[in-house]
Amino acid sequence: MDDRRRKRGFEVAPLRKRQIWDAARQLRTSFGGTTTHFPILEFLEFELPKVWGDFYFGTKEIDEMGDDHGWTFPDRAAIFLREDIYQGLKAGRGRDRFTAAHELGHLVLHNCALARSRRPSGELPLFRDSEWQADNFASEFLMPVEVVRNHPDPYIIAAECGVSEQAASMRLHALRQEGML
Repeated sequence: MDDRRRKRGFEVAPLRKRQIWDAARQLRTSFGGTTTHFPILEFLEFELPKVWGDFYFGTKEIDEMGDDHGWTFPDRAAIFLREDIYQGLKAGRGRDRFTAAHELGHLVLHNCALARSRRPSGELPLFRDSEWQADNFASEFLMPVEVVRNHPDPYIIAAECGVSEQAASMRLHALRQEGML
């Protein structure tokens, strides 16, 4: 995510980008995620509960969640999306698909009670910021590096992977910085 717009995150165990991307790739692959447009809604509603018995996926009203688009409780294996975000996810809106994958990232990467000390993300090293980690997970989960290499154009990536053009542009930029394109 663009550093100018970074959210406040929880401090979590340190992870490198490559570790996060490996986790996303492994989860995606283990569920047969070979298509470019991963069915994130179906995955959260039907596939994940089959293998993670106590997993819960639900929605909450806008007035309850306020500006938050999603809440994840890794220690309770629960993800909640704000109702309008869930409706956008059902409609296939790219930004809302990314939000769902971001919340999945919190669940997978932070499968413990999150440290409750919230600090402005600028005060946390990136590799210890829960929001940065979840954004990196969502990027690899929805826009695998192999797909981006085959279609290094944000408009094509957005269409192929079902994400926003902004997310696709940021993914391209990140992979170029890593020397992977």
